Amino acid sequence: MNYHILVSDPIHPEALDWLREQPEVELDVRPEIPPEELRDELGQYDALILRSRTRIGPAELAAADSLRVIGRAGTGLDNIDLPTAQARGITVLNTPGANASAVAELTLGLLLAIARDLPRALSTQQKSLGMELADKRLGIIGFGQVGARVAQLAKAFGMKILAYDLVDRRALAQELGVQLAQLTELLAGSDFVSLHLPLTDETRRLINDDTLGQMAPGASLLNTARAEIVDEVAVVRALDSKRLHRYAADIYSRQSPLLRHPAALLTPHIGASTPEAQRRAGLEIARRVLTALQAL
Repeated sequence: MNYHILVSDPIHPEALDWLREQPEVELDVRPEIPPEELRDELGQYDALILRSRTRIGPAELAAADSLRVIGRAGTGLDNIDLPTAQARGITVLNTPGANASAVAELTLGLLLAIARDLPRALSTQQKSLGMELADKRLGIIGFGQVGARVAQLAKAFGMKILAYDLVDRRALAQELGVQLAQLTELLAGSDFVSLHLPLTDETRRLINDDTLGQMAPGASLLNTARAEIVDEVAVVRALDSKRLHRYAADIYSRQSPLLRHPAALLTPHIGASTPEAQRRAGLEIARRVLTALQAL
């Protein structure tokens, strides 16, 4: 049996080569396909592989009569209408561990940058007093694969780790020597808070005026997850009032009020942008999609 697969976003060349080598796969690679063409043509495919550019909503799914599997080469699934896909019996897959090291390493880079005030030191060549990470408390909200990797790296700097997750992570926390805490306890007891959550109805704007007010005065916040988890206007207020010392993020809204804020350090969504992470994510999702098709 042949499987017709569309790749609608750029994925690693080795993943494309692997798919082309599979005798039962008919592969179309269209990484810049316009949304209207995708809607018109999606019905002829058995599977779709995408990243963050392609958005799959009710209109696309309504036209996808033959679609049985959607694979996201990455972690987040917020660009896919999961309830509608599941209602139509479509299997939705992602690669949550493939980018973990890359995102965690960037998180530590941002953490070091705001702790030592590196942006100002680099741009002005002026000395400034930063702080050491040793013995500081890092609160990790979202203790999945990325959060756990951040904890491992931060412990190497001598940091004390608190973690919060909606899922029971007691075994993992014990293995890594991490203290689990309730959200209010974590916010109040951390010098730095780092976000590693998926975007859901529960996590949207989790960081707002109320939760920012629960943080220890002078603490800093990092976000390498999703922009919508944070109320950016509330973050501006917290920075302006000095309640929040620094904000660092790898993702932000298009017209973010933080773009020119002197206490914000923003990078353009580069967390997973390493050749190693892209190769792992591409190969993993290619293999998982084909396995899922073969099992149906």
